[in-house]
Amino acid sequence: MNEPASFKGPLPEDVVFTDEDRPTDHAGIHNVYGHLMSKATYEGLKEHDGRRPFVITRACFAGSQKYAMVWTGDNTSMWGHLQMAIPQLCSLGLSGMPFAGTDIGGFGADTTPELLARWIELGVLSPFCRNHSAMGSRRQEPWVFGDEVLDIYRKYVKLRYRLIPYFYDLFFEGERTGAPIMRPLVYEYEKDETARTCNDEFLIGSRILAAPVVQQGADHRMVYLPEEEWYDYWTGEKITGPVWFVREAPLDVCPLYVKAGTALPCMPDQSYVGEKPNDTLILQVYPGEGEYDHYLDNGEDFAYREGKYHQYHFTVKADGTVETQVAHAGYEKPYERVLIQTTGE
Repeated sequence: MNEPASFKGPLPEDVVFTDEDRPTDHAGIHNVYGHLMSKATYEGLKEHDGRRPFVITRACFAGSQKYAMVWTGDNTSMWGHLQMAIPQLCSLGLSGMPFAGTDIGGFGADTTPELLARWIELGVLSPFCRNHSAMGSRRQEPWVFGDEVLDIYRKYVKLRYRLIPYFYDLFFEGERTGAPIMRPLVYEYEKDETARTCNDEFLIGSRILAAPVVQQGADHRMVYLPEEEWYDYWTGEKITGPVWFVREAPLDVCPLYVKAGTALPCMPDQSYVGEKPNDTLILQVYPGEGEYDHYLDNGEDFAYREGKYHQYHFTVKADGTVETQVAHAGYEKPYERVLIQTTGE
């Protein structure tokens, strides 16, 4: 709650503040207060510790993405707020705030087993993944909701950790180019009229398309795939777009599709980052023509800005074979093994 606020109503606009050494008032500082607090926290942590600061801010301003990540605020455990999450997070990405998420399960009110299951399926695919709820609401730990929900939750948290190398690449790309991590379809397919108005699907980077179920009681949903060849992540089925179709989606299935020609970097199953040595890269290959760059560094400090990272360049062929090059060799602990797993054909 790092904005000038009061539970007794708005602060008077003439309350005195300072902007560095310049006197100002609430009217002038209100919107930038959280930004300056994030900036000061980030710079202080960086100077004191040397590692990359992780700062979460509720209030921000233009440029705050340099110092902090955000979430969409105090949502409620209701299906409408799950539905809102997709356009909210895509809009934040387009607005220059790529590191964002929602309170999974909803912050206020009491979630339900079905709602929590569907929300975690979406939440693990957003840049910031956090289950969070208010005091006085029903407890939201996944084991409170029975074995079925617990198994679904475990399945998708494992998916999240498996995809950490892919998310890491997207953060690297985002720092260099400003590209959002979670993207509306129109970001990649601007001439596709369906993509322009599709608010219940999204892209993670340019390679993965997610079509989560956000309607109560639904066990099927209409899926739209733009003009590419895609592979169903769960079944390996190859589908050619543009196409609409009905996908079965029981409670434990979030429809996911990977673009042909993708070399998807994954890591072995683990319960937390660093549980196992980071010496093996699993490359999930989806046959088709394509190229992909993967980055590896120590994950903690700013040495990568001095060139201390590895950049792997993968070229995928139509038959699923892969050519590997090291485009930049600056990290002292490169992978010892790259395991290739081919999907589909």
